[in-house]
Amino acid sequence: MGNKLDILHEYQLAEEKCSELSNVCEKLHGTKRGNHLIEVYEEKLRNTESQRDNLSVILAAMDAAED
Repeated sequence: MGNKLDILHEYQLAEEKCSELSNVCEKLHGTKRGNHLIEVYEEKLRNTESQRDNLSVILAAMDAAED
């Protein structure tokens, strides 16, 4: 595990990626593209959200340990 600033940076990157993937998913739902493509991007979004949530837990634990 890295230091708090590294983890915070990873969290921010994951947050940005979630936003981008969410936008892509919204755009794909409005098109006639294949369901497979939509499923792939939704899976990427779920994985990134999970990573972001895990980093959030780590940051909260680090904050609690500092108090």
